[in-house]
Amino acid sequence: MQLHIQELLARKEPVRLQETLDVSPLFADVRDAEPLGPMSADLTVNVSGRLIEATGQLTGKIRFLCSRCLAPLEETYCIPYAETFKPVPKDQAEQEAEEADYVPVSGDRLELRPYLEDELLLNLPLAPLCDEACRGLCPVCGQNLNEGECGCERERIDPRLAALKDWLDNGKEKG
Repeated sequence: MQLHIQELLARKEPVRLQETLDVSPLFADVRDAEPLGPMSADLTVNVSGRLIEATGQLTGKIRFLCSRCLAPLEETYCIPYAETFKPVPKDQAEQEAEEADYVPVSGDRLELRPYLEDELLLNLPLAPLCDEACRGLCPVCGQNLNEGECGCERERIDPRLAALKDWLDNGKEKG
């Protein structure tokens, strides 16, 4: 998804971009997520002075594993996208990157793909859930607690506090 900067600045009218991007290489090292097809990018690029503004949305489907019970779930995402770029000389690009509200770009072309991929990765859920009330897996036997109880004793007492529990239990027996 390349833009020719000089053509864009000379054009002075919005440009509509629609493209599908294969994002499966992004997920090569991600264990619990798999794209279920390409990501669709529907963008409008406007020029305002020397600023290039790209806005629109990114859509697609991803299969996750629930972070509590490991059940597979599919989510459709629709991520709003907005980024501002400014053409700058190569020697000023690093200096301007630290203090600006825009992304400085040098050269004749602007490749949008890395910025779109970054936006997708930043918007992935940290801990996807199949349901807010998901009970997860039993830490003893691994039974999915959403499907039913397993009967395991799951009350765990910190060994450092076990003596206090015995002391409290003895106090209840005397009283």
